[in-house]
Amino acid sequence: MIVALSSVGGAPGVSSWCVLLAAAWPVDTDARVVLEADVSGGVFGARYGLGVDPGVVSLIAGLRRSKDGGVDLDEHARLLAPSVWLIPGPESAEQATKVWSGSTGNVADCAAADSGVWFVDCGRGPVRGGDTEFVRNAVLSIVMSRAESEHLVQVPSRVADLRKVGGRVAVLVIGKPGHGTDELGAFFGSDRTWVVGETSELVALTAAVLHGGRARRSWLWRSALDVAASVCEEISTSSADPATAGDVA
Repeated sequence: MIVALSSVGGAPGVSSWCVLLAAAWPVDTDARVVLEADVSGGVFGARYGLGVDPGVVSLIAGLRRSKDGGVDLDEHARLLAPSVWLIPGPESAEQATKVWSGSTGNVADCAAADSGVWFVDCGRGPVRGGDTEFVRNAVLSIVMSRAESEHLVQVPSRVADLRKVGGRVAVLVIGKPGHGTDELGAFFGSDRTWVVGETSELVALTAAVLHGGRARRSWLWRSALDVAASVCEEISTSSADPATAGDVA
């Protein structure tokens, strides 16, 4: 199962929220996998001091050799936290573009068929080759945006583009917009809208959350738990009326 995340720009924290949602996922699954599929270049290898091998490159090579299309997480992923796996992508845009060219279909098919939940970091749009296969196979696409007006006005067209490719689309706004979630959801045309606070320490707090302890009492972790539960609900009630909105303090 795939949940695809992307942004309209402004660095709202797509990579961190992929990790947060995976760590906060409320349903017991075989695995929660964070896959870095940003063709602009990855950050996870350097951010967590893991490097990029094994990672996306070895995963793609392994799938080409696989007879059943299955994936061995022990071989291609790194364990970030209990049941949370990370598959880092190439660090440069040139390498990422080359690696993903012609390979997204196989990886997307594998992730969609897997018994775990794959949170795919599609980076910044607009929808292009790499994003399209993941979105087409996703049970939900989440567009992330900062709360400033110049970013919010870009969201409706992104939602419309994603809906042409895949199915249900939600929006996660980071910051303090001047409108409520119901109004934002109607403006975006999204199936679900969430608003969470902003922090300049998102990367550090996310890393701390993975290790538990006091960080698990932070507002960020509580927000991640609420959004993850809502995402799970959105997936399980996919027949619900569109543009349903929820607000996370």
